[in-house]
Amino acid sequence: MVGFGANRRGGRLPSLVFVGLLVVIAVLAFNCWSASSRQALLQEEVAELQSQAKRTEVARGRLEKRNSDLMGKVDSHRKQLEQKEADYGRLSAQLQARDAQVKKCEDSKVKRGLPPGPGAAGA
Repeated sequence: MVGFGANRRGGRLPSLVFVGLLVVIAVLAFNCWSASSRQALLQEEVAELQSQAKRTEVARGRLEKRNSDLMGKVDSHRKQLEQKEADYGRLSAQLQARDAQVKKCEDSKVKRGLPPGPGAAGA
C-alpha cells in the first residue's frame, strides 16, 4: 500500500532547504569575521588613544611643574622688587633729610656771614 509519504526520500532534507542553511551559515560566518576584525581595529585604536592620553598627561605634568617653577621665580622677583622699592623709599627719605640738613647748615652759614660750602659753588 502506497501511502501519503511514498514519495519521500528517507531522512534527506530537500536541496533548497540545505542550500538556504548553507547561505545562512555563510552570512553568519562573514558577519562574525567582520565583527571580530572591526573589534581588533577598535582595540588597536583604543590602545593608541590610551598611549596618547598617557603622553599628554606626562606633558601636562611637565608643564604644570614648569609653571609652578616660573610662578616661584615671579614671586621671588616680585619680593626683590618690593624690597628694592622699600630701600629706594628709605634712601630717598634719608637723602631728603640730609639735603634739608645741608640747606639748614648753609642758611646758618649765610646768616653768620661765612661763604657757602663747595656744594653751593654755583649759587
